[in-house]
Amino acid sequence: MAQAIPFLIAGMTALTASQQLKAGKAQASGLARQAAFRKVQARGEVLKYRQQGVAVMENILQTKASINARIAAGGIETFSGSADVLGVLAEAKGANELYITRDGEQIAFGTGEAQAMQYMSQAKSAISASRAQALGTIMQGAMMGMSLGSAPAGGSSFSGIGDAPGTAMGTG
Repeated sequence: MAQAIPFLIAGMTALTASQQLKAGKAQASGLARQAAFRKVQARGEVLKYRQQGVAVMENILQTKASINARIAAGGIETFSGSADVLGVLAEAKGANELYITRDGEQIAFGTGEAQAMQYMSQAKSAISASRAQALGTIMQGAMMGMSLGSAPAGGSSFSGIGDAPGTAMGTG
């Protein structure tokens, strides 16, 4: 039975190291899925901002059309004087809103990409940590196996009281 102990230690060490590697890979896989999901979320946010931009453009066109229709109904030239100024003001306000939505789109995309990169960095760290942990387990198992293998087989090497180191009759 004593001869089987080093093999049991080696087997348990290998099993533990394997489980540590699997756990690290599973954690990394989960983080990679979170990164992919965050990218999808960011793209969804970008689409929302683009829809807002389209709505702004439609609003600009409707506002200008309303201004032109009212001015034309009054018998005034629609593309001159104060009538033209109203159209330009509507465009300027709409353009400002459009630029704000485009900035929001870029921020949403950049934030999503940064968070995805952070998740992927954490995934790489999880793999590295599990490898280091598995290596530590293997080293610990090897040290345990070595310490069991170097124990004396017959107990003490001293033949009697007088042979003990530090006594008057001993050599040590």
